[in-house]
Amino acid sequence: MSFLSRPTISLLTKIFKAPAAAVAAFVVVGTSILIVPATAAVVIKIDTNDASTTTLLYRGPVVDGDLARMQAEVAKVPTGRRIILMLESNGGSLGEGIALGRYINASKMTTVAVQGPGCHSACTFMFLAGRDMSSGLPSRVMMKGARIGFHQAVITGVQQQAYSADDINAAARLGQEFVKLVNAYFTEIKVDPEFLTLFLSSPNTSVTLLNELDALRLGIYVMEPLSGKLLTPDQFRQQTAAR
Repeated sequence: MSFLSRPTISLLTKIFKAPAAAVAAFVVVGTSILIVPATAAVVIKIDTNDASTTTLLYRGPVVDGDLARMQAEVAKVPTGRRIILMLESNGGSLGEGIALGRYINASKMTTVAVQGPGCHSACTFMFLAGRDMSSGLPSRVMMKGARIGFHQAVITGVQQQAYSADDINAAARLGQEFVKLVNAYFTEIKVDPEFLTLFLSSPNTSVTLLNELDALRLGIYVMEPLSGKLLTPDQFRQQTAAR
C-alpha cells in the first residue's frame, strides 16, 4: 500500500504533463555543506487547482533566512492540506539545510526530486526529510531521470598557506564533528545509514548520483513522470526476492 494518496499521484502526473515551459520550473539541485551563494532561495506556490494539496517550489541556494521564508509560505496553507515540496537548489549552508529538513519533517511534507540538473548535498538534507501527512512514514519521490547527488563538505574562507600539525588536527576534529552532525540528523529523520556513506563518497569537487534501483532499495519511491506509475520500495523488494 503506497503512502502516497491517489490525489497526490494524480497531482504529480498533471504537473509533469504540463507544457515544457512549466515543467522546466521543477528541476532539483543541491550542493555541499558550506558554500555561501550570492542570493537566497525563494519559495513559490504552484497553482495546481487541487483542493486537497498545496504544491510549493523551493528554488535557489540554501542560505540563512530560508527557513523563515519557508515558514512564511507554509503559514498560508490551510490547515489539513497535504503539502508537496518541489526542490531546486544548488545547496549551501549545512545548518540551514538541516533546519529546513527538520521543519519539512515536522510539517509532514512530501518531497519530490524531479527531472532536471539535480538535487545534491544540501538539497538532499531537505529531500530525505520528506514525510507523509497521514501515516507519518517517509514520503520521498524520485521522478525517473532525476539527479540526486551526494558529496563531502567544503569549508569556506580557508586561506592557501602552510598549516601546523595543530591546525591539521583541528581541521580533522572539525570534519569529525560534521560527520557526527549529519549522522545524528539522518538518525533523527529516520533514513537509512547508507546515506551517510553516500554523503562521504565523493570529494566536494564531484558528486555521487543516486540511481533509481538504489533509491528503491533505500526506501524512496520512483515515479514515471508521464504515466504517473509509482514503483514502491516494497514492490521492488518483492520483485527482487522473486528473481
